[in-house]
Amino acid sequence: MQDADYTYRTLKQENERLRRAVDELSILNDLALDIGGSLDTEKIMRSIISKSIRAVGAEQGDITLVADNESDSAKTLVRSMVSSKDHSPLHLNQNLLGWMQINKRPLLVNSPRTDERFQNVKWHESIRSVLCAPLMAKSKLIGILTIYNKKNEESFSDTDKRLLAIIAAQSAQVVENVRLHEEEEKYKAVREQMELASSIQKKLLPSDPPKIDDYSIGGKNVTAKSVGGDYYDYFKIDSHHWAVCLGDISGKGIPASLLMSNLQAILRGQALHSSSPGEILSYANIQLFRNTNPEKFATVFLGILNTESHTLTFSNGGHEYPFYLRPDGTYERLESNGLPLGIVEESEYGEKSVEMKPGDGLVIYSDGITDSINIEEEEFGEERLKELLLSAGSELYDPMKLIDTIITASIEHSGERPRFDDITALVLSRNP
Repeated sequence: MQDADYTYRTLKQENERLRRAVDELSILNDLALDIGGSLDTEKIMRSIISKSIRAVGAEQGDITLVADNESDSAKTLVRSMVSSKDHSPLHLNQNLLGWMQINKRPLLVNSPRTDERFQNVKWHESIRSVLCAPLMAKSKLIGILTIYNKKNEESFSDTDKRLLAIIAAQSAQVVENVRLHEEEEKYKAVREQMELASSIQKKLLPSDPPKIDDYSIGGKNVTAKSVGGDYYDYFKIDSHHWAVCLGDISGKGIPASLLMSNLQAILRGQALHSSSPGEILSYANIQLFRNTNPEKFATVFLGILNTESHTLTFSNGGHEYPFYLRPDGTYERLESNGLPLGIVEESEYGEKSVEMKPGDGLVIYSDGITDSINIEEEEFGEERLKELLLSAGSELYDPMKLIDTIITASIEHSGERPRFDDITALVLSRNP
């Protein structure tokens, strides 16, 4: 009789074990079918939480995705919550988050207020029990699956803990893959926006050099990124006045390009009302100061050429002094002091003039050319630029050819070292 009872109990235990195994397999199979074909992170996480709540008989659950940043590893990136109760949803506190990041293994807490591991933790009054499992992808903690409060005032069991660990292990890579997919899609969208911004920016720059009697002119911009903050411009004001301009906006990327286009519009608009480069820069400075953040500013060189008197009147807002070259091999720097635009609202910009004689040439450039650094930490520098310009010869009267020579020399100097600044140059010469 005892043997029969023993056999009965053994069979009952085995049947119970098999039933649990079948239930677990069914849960995992349903979960795999539910999340396998989705590319929606939020939908996948909610499905994982719902299945987990039903699997262990809990009230609430959430998934917290954590930052992949060691300096800020406790930062919550995404949290998804599912609740079978009407009261306010719970969420993983920083103490549990820290414990999971250190230990990276399942955690069962059935008596949170007396658990020695969390003596100083202030638990929400509704929390009776907590069950956590790490979401691990390629040995990296990407998130934490947390279940709260076993139903019917019961406690979570080791079986619940094991089952939640299996669910987390089966789900982690799916969550990570979908998150990476969404990040890739966001990156593609940003790339498309950057390409569109780059296209728009290129269209704002002069497409072809204009024909000016007795003069040759050209300009070129090479951005360090898709869009940049450097720009150049030349445009006709009236029958015998032309504006030439080169600017450098602080910062990089789309914010700099937006400020660049705004500044270009201001300068072009003001040039229709004034032939004084100093007055134009003064007005542009006020507009930038009033309408941009304090850390945003621009350096600008602006010259206005009178083709009748062959006089170039210029003003400078904190930009590099251009090189003024003469056919006899001499040169000077066109110095005119003024603060960068957008720093001080009431700033004055003086003017100077130079007579452009046959064979004279003007080279305006951005600091991306001279600041180019090679792997030996050597700058291209103004001395190299000066030597290149003094040996330019007839290239001075072929602006685009000279500009290509300048830009190529600067880029070749940096070699394999990445460029972090835009490169821009403008050349204006009076034909000999």
